[in-house]
Amino acid sequence: MRSRLTTLLSAGFIFAGAAGALALGGRDVLAPLAGHARGPSASFSQYRPPETPPVQTPPVTTPPVTVPQGPPASTFNPRAASAKVSSRGAATVRCAIACHIVLRARRGSHSVRVRRALRHQGTATVGLSKHDLALLGRGKVLVTVEVDGKVIATRTLRLG
Repeated sequence: MRSRLTTLLSAGFIFAGAAGALALGGRDVLAPLAGHARGPSASFSQYRPPETPPVQTPPVTTPPVTVPQGPPASTFNPRAASAKVSSRGAATVRCAIACHIVLRARRGSHSVRVRRALRHQGTATVGLSKHDLALLGRGKVLVTVEVDGKVIATRTLRLG
């Protein structure tokens, strides 16, 4: 029983291998044996890519790209704003160009904010009003000065 099964399987594998070789080779393999000369079979063209000559593209000549020359980004340092905070909670801010100044003061959960826009180059003084100081109460107060959204100075004050 085993020998018959082995024989049948061997014959099947040989037949499958021959069929695959014929499919890859196309009808050109059997054409001389059959006596007719036809083109390749459908399976031949299915398994092989069409042979097309490579397309020659002419070289493209473009002018070189010109990049505007200037200082590298690593050496460009804009003039920063400077600020000094007094012991009374007033800040003197110097801006090289127009800027937005925000003075924030915080003590615990109490906080106040004073905003000022400087429309041209110069110096501005921003301070806490008496009402703002009363809202904060007595104790240590953290005062922060921001110019265009960037913190440039902080100071802790004791209000009494």
